[in-house]
Amino acid sequence: MYYDESISRERNERINKIIRLIQKAEAKNEIINKSTLQKEDIGSSATLGRELSRIGDEGEKIITFDKHKLTFRMNKKWKSAKYIKIDSLSDYGSLGIMKSLLEQYKNTPLYKSVIDTIEELAEMPIEDFSRIAVPPKPEYNKEDQKKFSKIFDYMTQNLKIQFYYKGRWHGDERKNRVVRPYQLLLDNGTCYLYGYDEEKQDDRLFVLRRMEEIRLKNNESFDLPADYEFSLKHGFSKFGAYTFKEPVKYKIEFYGNTQVWISENKWADDQILEVSENKTTLTFTSSQDDKILEWILSCGPDAKPVEPNEFVQRWKDKICEMAELAGI
Repeated sequence: MYYDESISRERNERINKIIRLIQKAEAKNEIINKSTLQKEDIGSSATLGRELSRIGDEGEKIITFDKHKLTFRMNKKWKSAKYIKIDSLSDYGSLGIMKSLLEQYKNTPLYKSVIDTIEELAEMPIEDFSRIAVPPKPEYNKEDQKKFSKIFDYMTQNLKIQFYYKGRWHGDERKNRVVRPYQLLLDNGTCYLYGYDEEKQDDRLFVLRRMEEIRLKNNESFDLPADYEFSLKHGFSKFGAYTFKEPVKYKIEFYGNTQVWISENKWADDQILEVSENKTTLTFTSSQDDKILEWILSCGPDAKPVEPNEFVQRWKDKICEMAELAGI
C-alpha cells in the first residue's frame, strides 16, 4: 500500500501497519489516536509521532485527525498520495483466493493468524473484503480444530501417530491405524491427514472427523521422505484431495455448452485440448479417479470418457445404477 524507496523497509512496514489500524478502526467506527496506537507495538512514542507527522495533515495527508471526535481517520483523497500504491487491486484473481481463504477457513486454527497477513497482501483492511464476494463453499467442521492442532504438533516433530478410523466403505467398523503424518490438507470444507499407512504400506488420506483417539505410537519417530508433499505425487490434476495408486492418462470428450467452460480452465499440468466444431477432447494425467468420475457425472450428457477402459466401464456402470434408481 505505502512504499517510499528512500526510507527503510522497517519504516515502510511500520507506516503500513498504522494505516491498516486506522482503516480498521474507521470501518468499525472506533476511536483510534496516539494513545491507542502506542498499545500496538509500533515503536517508541517518538517513533510513532514521527510516522504520524509524515502521513498526517502537515505531511502527505494520507490520514487526518478529527479534533471533534479525537480520532484519526483516512483523508478523503488518501489514495492519490504520492507513495500510495494500489496496483494489487488489479490482481482480482489473488483477491478472490484471499477472500476464499477467509470464508473457508474461518473455523480452523489458522484463521486468526492469517488475517494480518492477508490485510498486508491485499493492501486493504479485512472489513473492505465485504465488497468482494466468492460463491459460498462448505465450512470446515469446528470439531476438527483440536484434532488439527494435535496432529500438527506431532507431525512437525516427525512422530508416528495411531488412531481409530471409520473408513468410507466400512460402515461403523473402527480400525486402528498407524500412520507417519506428512501433511494436513484443507479441501472444500474437509480437513485431511495425508501420510504413510504402515499396514497398507502406502500413502493414504484420512478425514479428520472420522479419526478417533489420536495418540502417539510409543514416541516412535520417522524420517520424512524428500517427496512427502501431496502435490508431488498426486498433483498432476486439479481435482482436490484424493489419492489413487498410480497416475493414469485420461481422455474425455465434452459437448454442447460445456466445451466453453472446459476450454477456459486448467484441469491438469499436462492437459491437451483438441477443439472441433462438435466436441472438445481433454487429455491429461491424474491419480484422482473418483473425483474425476464425480466431475464427469456432474456434466450429465455433455461429457463422455474415452480412456482408460477401466474408467469408462466404471462410468457406464454408474449410469446404469442411476437409471435403475430412476426407474428407467
